[in-house]
Amino acid sequence: MSYTLQIAEAIEDFFHKKDLIIVREETSNGNECLIHFRTKLKSKIQTAHEYIIIRDNNFSILTTIPINADEDHRLALAEYLTRVNFNMRIGNFELDMTDGEIRFKEYAFVGDGPVQTELIASMVFIPLQMIDLYSDGILSVLFDFKTPREAYEALSN
Repeated sequence: MSYTLQIAEAIEDFFHKKDLIIVREETSNGNECLIHFRTKLKSKIQTAHEYIIIRDNNFSILTTIPINADEDHRLALAEYLTRVNFNMRIGNFELDMTDGEIRFKEYAFVGDGPVQTELIASMVFIPLQMIDLYSDGILSVLFDFKTPREAYEALSN
């Protein structure tokens, strides 16, 4: 096993204290541990799936939504997400130009010390807040209601 068990247990404990149902599994080679769960959102994009990938001394969270960008809208969505990402401090949106998958990604280096509950909470909940905040713009661009610039500028109104 080359992932840090202490990180996996701290994250698992966090979810259990919140009464959230998760699935924990180890990769076939034992190098990573994966914890994942689905949750409801407040936005028009109603659900998200978080994948927490635990490695040695670090973990990443990939939060996906159940909608992909069709090929005709990927460049426009990439422009919108680039505008959104520009001043983002924690994490960023990504767009897979091959299949249109949209996700929010975060990374945390923990090192050898204990994992702080506050870090886990922010890492788990920030992607959900970002998807809620920017989902109207994502949908506006995907369904041709607004240009990427208009969708981004609508955020400040």
